[in-house]
Amino acid sequence: MNNKLDPDLKRLLKWARETSPRPTELPFGFSTRVLVSRKPQRTPTLLQELQQSAWSLSLASLTLILCCGLIWISQRSAPPLTGEFSSALGFLAGNFAR
Repeated sequence: MNNKLDPDLKRLLKWARETSPRPTELPFGFSTRVLVSRKPQRTPTLLQELQQSAWSLSLASLTLILCCGLIWISQRSAPPLTGEFSSALGFLAGNFAR
């Protein structure tokens, strides 16, 4: 197998050396033809826009609920407040930590 691969590989390398380099420039008007050949994007219907908005709002709501739940759990397991806080902050923390 190795003996057969070497002549094939040598032949391919020889062909690669013999070829002339291709121009790196694109033909005139190529970019315009590519842009024209693109299919136009369909505009979404009102129902599709409403569905997208509903999914986005539900994801944002779920994220907010999860964040609030994590904060609530961490506040419940926090040590009791000490006298370092001002009385207004202690009052707010005492009423919302319950």
